Amino acid sequence: MRELSGAILLRLFKNVQRLVWCKPLRLKRECRKIVSCPLHHLKVIRLCRYFGRTCEFELVKYFLENAIVLEKIIIDPRSQTVTPVLSLSTIEKEQMSRNSSKLQLEGEVPSHIELVIL
Repeated sequence: MRELSGAILLRLFKNVQRLVWCKPLRLKRECRKIVSCPLHHLKVIRLCRYFGRTCEFELVKYFLENAIVLEKIIIDPRSQTVTPVLSLSTIEKEQMSRNSSKLQLEGEVPSHIELVIL
Protein backbone atom coordinates (compact mmCIF):
# COMPACT_ATOMS: atom_id res chain seq x y z
CA MET A 1 0.00 0.00 0.00
CA ARG A 2 1.29 3.44 -0.89
CA GLU A 3 2.04 5.89 1.91
CA LEU A 4 -0.42 8.76 2.22
CA SER A 5 1.06 12.21 1.73
CA GLY A 6 0.93 14.81 4.48
CA ALA A 7 -1.51 16.98 2.51
CA ILE A 8 -3.99 14.10 2.14
CA LEU A 9 -3.73 13.27 5.83
CA LEU A 10 -4.31 16.89 6.81
CA ARG A 11 -7.44 17.05 4.65
CA LEU A 12 -8.74 13.80 6.13
CA PHE A 13 -8.26 15.12 9.65
CA LYS A 14 -9.20 18.76 9.12
CA ASN A 15 -11.64 18.67 12.06
CA VAL A 16 -9.08 17.31 14.53
CA GLN A 17 -8.36 19.51 17.57
CA ARG A 18 -5.17 17.82 18.78
CA LEU A 19 -2.52 16.30 16.52
CA VAL A 20 0.62 14.33 17.34
CA TRP A 21 3.00 14.17 14.37
CA CYS A 22 5.81 11.64 14.73
CA LYS A 23 8.16 11.26 11.81
CA PRO A 24 9.88 7.93 11.27
CA LEU A 25 13.47 7.66 12.36
CA ARG A 26 16.08 8.12 9.64
CA LEU A 27 13.55 9.31 7.12
CA LYS A 28 15.34 11.34 4.48
CA ARG A 29 12.91 13.07 2.26
CA GLU A 30 12.88 16.02 0.00
CA CYS A 31 10.70 18.91 1.19
CA ARG A 32 7.58 19.41 -0.86
CA LYS A 33 5.24 22.36 -0.83
CA ILE A 34 1.91 21.35 0.69
CA VAL A 35 -1.22 22.94 -0.69
CA SER A 36 -2.86 25.20 1.88
CA CYS A 37 -5.80 23.66 3.67
CA PRO A 38 -7.40 25.68 6.47
CA LEU A 39 -7.50 23.71 9.70
CA HIS A 40 -10.40 25.33 11.53
CA HIS A 41 -10.34 23.16 14.65
CA LEU A 42 -6.69 22.37 15.33
CA LYS A 43 -5.73 23.80 18.73
CA VAL A 44 -2.69 21.76 19.80
CA ILE A 45 0.05 20.09 17.79
CA ARG A 46 2.86 17.98 19.14
CA LEU A 47 5.82 17.30 16.88
CA CYS A 48 7.82 14.29 18.02
CA ARG A 49 11.46 13.75 17.07
CA TYR A 50 11.76 17.39 16.01
CA PHE A 51 15.37 18.31 15.25
CA GLY A 52 14.89 21.58 13.35
CA ARG A 53 15.54 20.21 9.89
CA THR A 54 14.24 22.27 6.98
CA CYS A 55 11.26 19.97 6.36
CA GLU A 56 10.31 20.02 10.03
CA PHE A 57 10.56 23.80 10.16
CA GLU A 58 8.43 24.07 7.01
CA LEU A 59 5.81 21.86 8.66
CA VAL A 60 5.65 24.21 11.67
CA LYS A 61 5.26 27.17 9.33
CA TYR A 62 2.47 25.32 7.50
CA PHE A 63 0.58 24.84 10.78
CA LEU A 64 1.14 28.48 11.74
CA GLU A 65 -0.32 29.62 8.42
CA ASN A 66 -3.24 27.18 8.28
CA ALA A 67 -4.32 26.30 11.84
CA ILE A 68 -6.72 29.15 12.50
CA VAL A 69 -7.36 28.54 16.21
CA LEU A 70 -3.95 27.11 17.12
CA GLU A 71 -3.19 27.64 20.81
CA LYS A 72 -0.14 25.48 21.50
CA ILE A 73 2.83 23.89 19.73
CA ILE A 74 4.72 21.20 21.60
CA ILE A 75 8.19 20.36 20.27
CA ASP A 76 9.50 17.01 21.47
CA PRO A 77 13.05 16.19 20.34
CA ARG A 78 13.24 13.10 22.50
CA SER A 79 13.61 9.64 21.08
CA GLN A 80 10.31 7.79 21.19
CA THR A 81 11.94 4.43 21.81
CA VAL A 82 12.03 3.04 25.31
CA THR A 83 15.55 2.32 26.47
CA PRO A 84 16.63 1.67 30.05
CA VAL A 85 19.74 3.83 29.73
CA LEU A 86 20.15 6.90 27.57
CA SER A 87 23.63 7.39 26.22
CA LEU A 88 25.43 10.68 26.65
CA SER A 89 25.35 11.25 22.90
CA THR A 90 21.55 10.83 22.90
CA ILE A 91 21.17 13.31 25.74
CA GLU A 92 23.52 15.75 24.02
CA LYS A 93 21.64 15.45 20.70
CA GLU A 94 18.33 16.10 22.43
CA GLN A 95 19.72 19.15 24.23
CA MET A 96 21.22 20.51 21.01
CA SER A 97 17.83 20.01 19.36
CA ARG A 98 16.10 21.88 22.20
CA ASN A 99 18.51 24.79 21.88
CA SER A 100 18.26 25.01 18.10
CA SER A 101 14.47 24.60 18.19
CA LYS A 102 14.23 27.49 20.61
CA LEU A 103 16.38 29.72 18.41
CA GLN A 104 14.57 28.64 15.25
CA LEU A 105 10.99 28.90 16.47
CA GLU A 106 10.77 31.66 19.08
CA GLY A 107 10.77 34.40 16.45
CA GLU A 108 8.33 32.53 14.19
CA VAL A 109 5.63 31.56 16.67
CA PRO A 110 3.26 34.45 17.47
CA SER A 111 2.97 35.44 21.13
CA HIS A 112 -0.66 34.24 21.39
CA ILE A 113 0.47 30.66 20.64
CA GLU A 114 2.20 28.83 23.49
CA LEU A 115 5.48 27.23 22.44
CA VAL A 116 6.56 24.32 24.62
CA ILE A 117 9.91 22.60 24.04
CA LEU A 118 10.25 19.39 26.04
